[in-house]
Amino acid sequence: MDQWIPWILTCGFSLYFVILLLEFNRPSQKLMEQIDNQEVRRQDMSRRHTHAQQQAEEMRVQLERLEHDMSTLEEKRKEILPEANKRLMVHIPPGPYTMGGHDEDSPRNERPAHTVYQSGYFFGKTPVTNQEYREFVQCTGHRAPIHWQRGTFPVGLGKHPVANVSWQDARDYAAWRSARLPSESEWEKAAKGTDERPYPWGTRFTEGERCNANGQIGATTPVDEWPDGRSFYEVWDMAGNVYEWCQDYLDNEYYKESPSTNPKGPEGGQERVIRGGSYQETRAALRTTHRMGASEVSTRDNIGFRLAMDAEDIRSS
Repeated sequence: MDQWIPWILTCGFSLYFVILLLEFNRPSQKLMEQIDNQEVRRQDMSRRHTHAQQQAEEMRVQLERLEHDMSTLEEKRKEILPEANKRLMVHIPPGPYTMGGHDEDSPRNERPAHTVYQSGYFFGKTPVTNQEYREFVQCTGHRAPIHWQRGTFPVGLGKHPVANVSWQDARDYAAWRSARLPSESEWEKAAKGTDERPYPWGTRFTEGERCNANGQIGATTPVDEWPDGRSFYEVWDMAGNVYEWCQDYLDNEYYKESPSTNPKGPEGGQERVIRGGSYQETRAALRTTHRMGASEVSTRDNIGFRLAMDAEDIRSS
């Protein structure tokens, strides 16, 4: 029996050291497993990162292509706009006319009457309508008039003149259409013609037959509702319905020093010119020489606008 004791002790010590070694290696194995797991995760994240980079590059290329296509379409739109505008405008030929008034109804800011030579230009047949302005709002994201709902005008008012637009809104729309607002002189000539008529249609005022004014309806009407109210140059809606923004600043003394050729108004001022009267106004405000003003940031339900273009802008297109 004694001869087995050394062997048993040797085996016992060996087994003990094996157990110790196994216990010592167990954390190392766990660590290696963690390292392996981290490597798998790293490789997976690397693949995802590479895929995301590829997607980002594809999106960048697509975005550049889209921006190029949009730029091309915008250039084409600008190319065809002058001719498209022409179909909605009347050509006012160059020549002299009498600007301002000299009769008993003419207040101080319409005097003195004076001869102005106005170069030829194109002038909107009607004020800009709600339907036309909605296209601008939808294409550009420009703010809509305050009385619109969800970016569009009230039902049934598509052919009514747009209102509740500031001078700045009107300017921005005109630029988008590759046009501009008319000068005060251009507006008056388009309304008055060369025969100094006090109303766009002639010399006599007949209430309720030629324009929307004097509160007879109490709201705007379609821009083509009053054919008998057309002006000397066959322009519609030059009296009543809505006032119309002009490019000029208002100066009640401007006519005393106004240039005799293509006057553009004073260099500055507190208000911009509005012309034509509105559906709320009485006879005096409907005269072709009547001058009013409003702050360029103001919006009112009786102010709209129409477009104008230099004749050469269209003929050179």
